[in-house]
Amino acid sequence: MLDILPIDLRLTAAWRDHLSHGDIVLFRFPLAEDGETATPKPRPCLVLDVETIGGKRYALLAYGTTSRRKSNVGDAVHVRKRADYIAAGLHEPTRFVGARRILAPLTHSCFALDRHTGSPVIGRIDGDIFERMNEVRGRIHALRDIRAERRKARGPHRRRPAVRDRDFTVEMRHPGRSAPLQTGDRA
Repeated sequence: MLDILPIDLRLTAAWRDHLSHGDIVLFRFPLAEDGETATPKPRPCLVLDVETIGGKRYALLAYGTTSRRKSNVGDAVHVRKRADYIAAGLHEPTRFVGARRILAPLTHSCFALDRHTGSPVIGRIDGDIFERMNEVRGRIHALRDIRAERRKARGPHRRRPAVRDRDFTVEMRHPGRSAPLQTGDRA
């Protein structure tokens, strides 16, 4: 009799249909310190949620780092034990920072697809680490619900004023110049 190993569909080109919270993917997470022109390197990110918005599927990804510095803290999910990080597809102890996250469409080009499998999924967490991730997810969902209630209580007529450099950016163009003025340029 032939033994058939089950195929993990998250590790195939059909990964978008099977991705779920707890999976670890390679994603080119944008970093402010890299600048706008740099191409970020693929790094492991923990999938905190997969949601559908306007008919399009998105993943909420938590930034993964091996650094032990205190610069990336807040709602961390640690994968420290060798057996845990090997099983999760990681090469060394990794901390996923829930406070540093991004919502990306599953079609985004920053997902680093493996050339053999066609998938960015490298592994999955489980056990106590999975439970810790669920605690972080719970806080994120609670904060989202609180913000939604506040917006609802304010009503549609009381909108927050737009803030320059957070909600919009102003480009000033000098007559006769094709490029926008940069900080420090003179007209």
